[in-house]
Order: sequence, then structure tokens, then C-alpha cells
Amino acid sequence: MIRTGKVTAAFVAATLSATTGAMAQNQVIEAVIFAGASATAIYVAQEKGFFAREGLEVKVTATPNSTFQMTNLINGKFQVASTALDNLIAYQEEQSTPKTERPADMIVIMGGASTELALMALPSIKTIGELRGKEFALDSLTTGYAFVLRKMLEKNGLMPSDYKFVAVGGTRERLEALKSGAMSAGMISEPFTTQAKNAGFTFIGEAVSSVGRYQATVQIANRWWAKENEKAAVGYVRAMITATDWIYDPANKAEAVKILAAAVKIPEAAAAPSINGLTQGQGALAPKGALDIEGLKTVIDLREQYGEPRQKMGAPEKYYDLSYYNKALGK
Repeated sequence: MIRTGKVTAAFVAATLSATTGAMAQNQVIEAVIFAGASATAIYVAQEKGFFAREGLEVKVTATPNSTFQMTNLINGKFQVASTALDNLIAYQEEQSTPKTERPADMIVIMGGASTELALMALPSIKTIGELRGKEFALDSLTTGYAFVLRKMLEKNGLMPSDYKFVAVGGTRERLEALKSGAMSAGMISEPFTTQAKNAGFTFIGEAVSSVGRYQATVQIANRWWAKENEKAAVGYVRAMITATDWIYDPANKAEAVKILAAAVKIPEAAAAPSINGLTQGQGALAPKGALDIEGLKTVIDLREQYGEPRQKMGAPEKYYDLSYYNKALGK
């Protein structure tokens, strides 16, 4: 019996050692994201072990703004980013973007979702016309969703000379700018839209519906990194697909709410509408994280219309490489 105990103890020790060694061998991926509902699949893939299943350890950094995110991705500090597709095109084409240490050569490796962007205003403002002469809180003046808002305002009779865009950072920062009274209006996305409405701010309208089909969030990487780390890139995409499938399962809704609430440090009641929006409506995640090519074309059209300096963008194929996505699906 004593001998059996020793053998058992030795076996357990060896098993723990092998397990620890396997975990240590997981490839680390540094991901930079905009914290919020759009990153729920990443939070889920972390929490449920989907990345670990692929031999990956994904470390997440929440970006304060797109400039930090994109410059550090291009320069190699991060390997992947969850971001607005327009950010990739803007930096790729060097349209009013900061200089980087390396030339930008990024690709979309999987899609994500369109989005619902709520234009929220101070409680005293009730109509879009009352925003004339006001300042709007944005992430960036020339990337992200600035052009979507510009199109929305233009359709409602407001031209660039009628207002001022101010870069203040991500959604959380934009909401804070409204709360402080520093800005009169701002583009807000979930889960912060619900918070803004509950706080009494005025919902002026939804912006993306003014431009039609629109590919908003995507997963991107430097082309060179994906090529040199194909297994990791495919594994990352496969884990994200698994997470998206998991979110779509109604049985997981309550847990998904808890995961999002914990990740962005908000009450579960505020996170619940965001989870609903990920599976239904305009901002729903694309099943399997597919890329909407027509929505990508809309992003290109807006950048050709409003980007500076004015130039012709590349063909849609210039901005994505779905070979990693197809391999993740087993194609």
C-alpha cells in the first residue's frame, strides 16, 4: 500500500508537471481592443478557455483611442487588434494618420459585426438641428466612425462648418465628456448607450443606418506576423468563431452577461441589452464571424468621399486575407 501511494504521488506530480509545461508552451498573443460589447467574443474566448484550447494565451489591452491602438499594432507591440475596419484602411493609405516605425501592411483576418452607433446629446438638446454650432466627442477626427457621423449630419442638413469634431477617446471617454458637459454630443455604443439613456441624455438617432450596409468591427493583424505565425493566427480565429457560436446559444445568455459586465466593470443590468444586441438587430455579430464584403465597400466609399488627402482606395481584396479564417473553418 505504501508503494502504491508513492507511485500515485509520483504519477500526480508528473501529470501536474506535464500540464504546467504544456501551459507554459502556449504562444502568447498581445491583443489591443476597444473595451465594450464589440469585444465580447474575446472576453468569452478568454473566460471559457477557447484560446487555451488552441495553445494560445491571449493578453488583452484596452486602448484609450485608435491612435494608440493602430500605431502600436503596426510597430509590433501588439499582434492582433479588434477595431473598426476604417482604422485599418486609414493607416494603410496614410490618410491623416501619425507616422509609424514600420510601413503599415495590415489585413483583416476575420469579420465581426456591423454596429449601432447612437448619437447622444445633452439633456437640453432634443433635435439634431439644435446641434448646430456644437462640439461632438469622437475617438478620432479622421478614422473610426467620424465619417459615418459626418454622413448622418449631412443628410440632416448640417455641414462641417456647422459643428466641430473633438477627439476625446473611446466610448467610455466620450460618455464621460458628455457627463462633464465638456461636449454637447457624442457617438456612443453599447454597453454605454444604455447608461447614457438611463442618465437622461437625449438619443438623437442611430448613425450607421444612414450609410446602409457597413462592416464595423473586425479582427486584424500585421500581414507579416500572420504569415510567420500561421498556426497561431488560425487558432486565434478558430477560438473567436467558437466564442461567437457560444454567444449565439440562448442557454449561455446569462453567463455572457456576467462575462461582459465583469470585463468592462458595469452592472449586469447594463450589460444585458448589449448581449441581446449581439445576437439580433443591426449590430449583431456576423454568424461565424464572417466578413461582409459589401459592408467593407461602404467603408471604402466613405473614406474616398471624406478622407484627406482625397484619393482612390484599393480594391476590397487589398485589405483582407481570409485564408486563416477558411483554415479555421476547415476549408
